[in-house]
Amino acid sequence: MKMNYKNYKAYDDDDFFEQYITKRNRPDSPNNILEKPVLDQLIQDVAGKDILDLGCGDGKYGKELLERKSRSYHGIEGSENMFELAIEHLKNTDAKIECLDIEEYNYPKEKYDLIVSRLVFHYVQDLKGLFVKFHTGLREEGEFVFSVEHPIITSCYEAYHRKGRRKNWIVDNYFESGERVNHWIGKNVVKYHRTIEEYFQIIQNTGFEVLALRESKPDIKYFETPEEYERRMKIPLFMLFKLKKK
Repeated sequence: MKMNYKNYKAYDDDDFFEQYITKRNRPDSPNNILEKPVLDQLIQDVAGKDILDLGCGDGKYGKELLERKSRSYHGIEGSENMFELAIEHLKNTDAKIECLDIEEYNYPKEKYDLIVSRLVFHYVQDLKGLFVKFHTGLREEGEFVFSVEHPIITSCYEAYHRKGRRKNWIVDNYFESGERVNHWIGKNVVKYHRTIEEYFQIIQNTGFEVLALRESKPDIKYFETPEEYERRMKIPLFMLFKLKKK
């Protein structure tokens, strides 16, 4: 029986990590052409802001935020492999990087202007408890921008294992929230499915106001071929929120 990897644990398997980084760094990676453009539109100007990046990954986005004149950048990453890569990418900057589980971090009161997290929260079981901590860590009128796998995707991973390039997705057990196991890059990776409604309830019950909800609709300028653009128009891969502390 294969081991089930929770949270960031799969990224500390060297074989998984190497394959993931190869996939992630492709120019046509969905992270690059679907998720990041929308994330940047939501974050907008970061000049003069103190930023906390939860699950900062390889640190490349942190470097970009510093180049965009953020006042400070603090990245937290649980995976040791990712942490080492982030240290390498952020060397010779003023970034602060910690190898720590985001659920174990002692969030200081009203320290950050912006909290950002990319594709992390579908790995977290107790999301409401974390959002309460984020609310504490943000300053008055502070903003919180995050992305997750779209609930259509997390509802059922059966379609993921089809051969060839997928043009549709199986949505099943949508209203049954909880643990899902996706056999991804040779490992059984645990994720947590929530409906869009549940995300809204968590947000409303933890003191945030929704400023924007986006579903990573493709922009044709990021695609090399019309065929790939049309394929990506069929299924929403990511969901992104921009929130404000009330």
